[in-house]
Amino acid sequence: MAERLLAEIWEELLGVTGVGAGDDFFALGGHSLLATRLTGRIAARIGTRVPLRLVFEHPVLADLAQHLPASDSWASSEAIPRVQRVRGRIGR
Repeated sequence: MAERLLAEIWEELLGVTGVGAGDDFFALGGHSLLATRLTGRIAARIGTRVPLRLVFEHPVLADLAQHLPASDSWASSEAIPRVQRVRGRIGR
């Protein structure tokens, strides 16, 4: 469950698709500012603080998932619907 949620977050942040367990955050275009956003989004989803250093110490998705704090929210992560952004102007 954690890997699936992380993959979704990585895809959103990095603007890529098909993120897998063996992918490296930095090899996909991540950098320190995006790593900060990443930890914030993970924390918002699971309700637990995530140290930034974890992203640098464990940049591969599967490895990072193994080192994240335990949370009951991982089990319910599938229930979080993806929201499709609509871009454009709203007519008046």
